[in-house]
Amino acid sequence: MGSSKLNATTLKGIWAAVTLPWHEDLSLDEAAFRENLRRLIAARVHGIYTTGSTGEFYALDWDEFRHMVDLFTEAVASSGIPVQVGCAADDTRDICRQIEYAFHAGADGVQVVLPYWMELTDREIIQFFRDVAAASAGLPIIHYNITRAKNYLGAEDYRRILEVAPNLIGVKYAFAGTHFGQLQNALQMCPEIAFFVAENLLVTGMQMGIRGSYSSVVCMNPPYMLKMFGLAEARQWDEAVAMQMHLVRFFRELGGVLDELGAGGMDPVCDKGMSVSSGMFTGHQRTRPPYIGWSDEQVRHFRAWLERAYPDLLAPKELVGA
Repeated sequence: MGSSKLNATTLKGIWAAVTLPWHEDLSLDEAAFRENLRRLIAARVHGIYTTGSTGEFYALDWDEFRHMVDLFTEAVASSGIPVQVGCAADDTRDICRQIEYAFHAGADGVQVVLPYWMELTDREIIQFFRDVAAASAGLPIIHYNITRAKNYLGAEDYRRILEVAPNLIGVKYAFAGTHFGQLQNALQMCPEIAFFVAENLLVTGMQMGIRGSYSSVVCMNPPYMLKMFGLAEARQWDEAVAMQMHLVRFFRELGGVLDELGAGGMDPVCDKGMSVSSGMFTGHQRTRPPYIGWSDEQVRHFRAWLERAYPDLLAPKELVGA
């Protein structure tokens, strides 16, 4: 294991949740994966990560995980952009094995989720972080804090975790809109940690000390998200908040559009469908079962809706070569 570009100070900005494109036989479309990474690199996003919910971590076996990590780290290595690998499973041993492989392959950080099949006790949560800290050998860990793991952690939890895992440098607060009070407490009580939220809370969060967003919208139109972050970082709040509220409206209307289309809205299904519809990502929008990706017709209809209602979220032509 080597060194990393990341620490709690340098971990910030707009991180792109790259999707995994599949061929019709559900093998990895390596050419499309590399091309999508090339486009994110050309956009100069602040970081790229794989295998969260959007990246279908649950759909990979061990050999496929290693192959994906090798392709990913090799494709981004020369860009100078930091990378994270999502390491998630329903047991600690497999998560630790993924962590060790990701760091040996050159990842700058790993994003872990609590084993999610059965709810953990407080004692088990602490032991889990003690184990992953040992597996990472002091290199950066980011926690994906999500209610699907059945334990949604708060400030007091992170204070205890830092005692056994001082290399925990970041937290992705999924669904923070329903836990905003917890998030505010965590910002005050855990200044050693860089906290991230979704796009629809980014600017509001940055006014309190949030460091950035792990984003799906950046995989539709990177300049939009990078501009919004830049405005907030420069404390140009009025314009930044206006951009955030534009995304609030987009996400609010998105549910109705998906209902009309009969299209799935789960993370990998929706995020992959949106990134392909926008033109930012190439490759097919299918997902591995049991989740059903959008049909080609649904992609065409969604693209037409974007063109009418949200043309500013379409991919810039200079990034996609169109």
